[in-house]
Amino acid sequence: MEVILLENVRNLGKFGSKVNVAKGFGRNFLIPQGKAVPATKENIAQFEAQRAKLEKAAQDRLSKAQERAAEIAAVRLIIKARSAEEGKLFGSIGTIEIARAFKEKGIEVSRQEIRLPNGPLRELGEYVIDLQLHAEAIAQAKVSVVPEDEK
Repeated sequence: MEVILLENVRNLGKFGSKVNVAKGFGRNFLIPQGKAVPATKENIAQFEAQRAKLEKAAQDRLSKAQERAAEIAAVRLIIKARSAEEGKLFGSIGTIEIARAFKEKGIEVSRQEIRLPNGPLRELGEYVIDLQLHAEAIAQAKVSVVPEDEK
């Protein structure tokens, strides 16, 4: 299936490029998410007519993502968790808990934006995590996992 990308898609292509993708990826992800349109003659003509407007919208999305990245970089999250004496957690801290901690700080972050390449956090300590806010904007946040005070 050939599609025209309406924004930069990581590991696929840049804005405005025509790429071949699997039918399921195009129909089930790219087109419903508004990241691409099928590369028909009508869509190609319409895309070229609106190219400047679409480029401006893509640039606006990137600038908003960069503003969010600056806001996120300024925040330090502290997550309390139950742990054993040697520092291992009873359970783990995953994307849901991190997104919830951001929400408590007043920053809206979806769990799909949070990248934990080594899996969930399973020990007490300081961590730096990446957030993929846009194909070209990655923010880093500091997360401290501290022991919960038990009474």
